[in-house]
Formats: sequence, structure tokens, C-alpha cells
Amino acid sequence: MNKYLLIVLFIFVISLKATQVQAEVWHATQNWNSFWENQYQSWVNNTLATNVFTREDGLLAGISTDCADVLYDIRIQFAFENSLPFIITAPDVLQSKMKVFGNNTNMFDNIANERSRVRAFINYVNDEVGTENLAKDTFPIKIKSINSGVLYFVEWSLFGKLEHHSYIIKGFDQDHELQYFAGDAPRKVRKLQIDTKYPRFSFSEAPFGFRKWRHPEHLLIPIKDIPESEGYSDEQYKLLEKVGKGEILKEIRRQLQNK
Repeated sequence: MNKYLLIVLFIFVISLKATQVQAEVWHATQNWNSFWENQYQSWVNNTLATNVFTREDGLLAGISTDCADVLYDIRIQFAFENSLPFIITAPDVLQSKMKVFGNNTNMFDNIANERSRVRAFINYVNDEVGTENLAKDTFPIKIKSINSGVLYFVEWSLFGKLEHHSYIIKGFDQDHELQYFAGDAPRKVRKLQIDTKYPRFSFSEAPFGFRKWRHPEHLLIPIKDIPESEGYSDEQYKLLEKVGKGEILKEIRRQLQNK
């Protein structure tokens, strides 16, 4: 009998190890669609707080970030908590091995605890992805679609060096002014900054401006092929050509105030 028990135990251990080798960061049972985008918008508006990284509890508590990390990490948290996929264009360090990268990777299967595995995944994304990646992982939207969860990112020159900065739209305040939440550099654990009405910088060309996350099936297609039903539009750039960098945010604000 002991011999048979040892055989069963051996088979169980082998099976367990095989399962661990195939482990995902988390298993997604839902897919991104209009319903889940509306849920994400509502979640950002009602739940996202400036202390999301500095509080004592929560998935993102104690995570060091810069401005781009904040945007990726917030999307990861919502995806994980709602069993949705989080897939992005593979960062440069992985480009020779894969085109996309996300929660289905087995890079962290040595971490048994799911929460710890997700946090390790978040830190890896923060190490390897920056604001320059946002153009690959997002698409420009209609002005009337600017609301909670939308991203805003810009480029400017400082002493001849190009710099980037990015924000997530928290939503509208009581005066129907946009609230922009943002991290900063260098990476550290900090509260999110708040800009209301206008962010610190305007945008002067594509791909900068107001954008939304691409769904996994849209990551590797030309941006012009993303369906208009998903909200794709280049109207903010057409408006930019008409009114110029100095007036574009004022004109977008006027349109949002009147919608």
C-alpha cells in the first residue's frame, strides 16, 4: 500500500510542477468590450484616489512609479480584479522573442502567491515600459469621448532634450472641469498630483494628446484600422491644425463644457 501511495504522490508532484510551469500571472475569463470600458471609466471616476500607491493596503500599495507607470499600473489593477486580459506591445527587451506581452506570460510562475505574482509583474512592466510606449498601446479618440480613464500625454523640449509626461483623466469636478492625475519622475512611492482645468503642458502633434487603451486584438494593426465604433478618431489633430498648440486645450475644454 505504501508503494502505491508513493507512486500516487510522485504523480501528483509531477503534475503540480507541470501546472506551475504553465502558470499565467492571472487567468482572464472576460474580454474587453464596451461594457467593461464603461465599468473601467466608472471605476476610475469613483474609486481612483491620489493615495493609491501610498496607502497601506491595496494591490498597488508601495509600488514605485513614474508618470507612465501610473497609467499602466491602474489599468493592470482593474484588469486583474475583473479577470480581464492586460496585453501590451512587447517592451524592447522582449521584442526578439514576442510581439505582445501580458498577463498570460509564464515569466513569474515561480511565485506561488497570485497577489505577489501580480505585483512582480507590475514591477517588471514599470522597469521596461515608459511613456514612449503609450503610442503603441493606445489610440486617439473623439473629443466627446474624453472622460474618466482616458490618457493624456505630451512631449516637450527641455534644454534641447525631448521629455515626455502623461496623465490619466480622473473625471470632471463639480464645475465640469477635467481633473488630471499624474505621477512624476524619478520613480518612487508618491501620491498622485492633481491638475484641474488645464495640465502643465499642451500637445503639438500626433501621437500626443488624448488617447485610450487598445484592446488586445488591436495591438498589432495599423492605428487607422481600429474601428470608429471603438472610439477611434483623429479629430483632435485636425482641430490642432486649425487652432494651434496654444489654443487646442482651451478649445477642447470649450467643447466638453458644452456637450
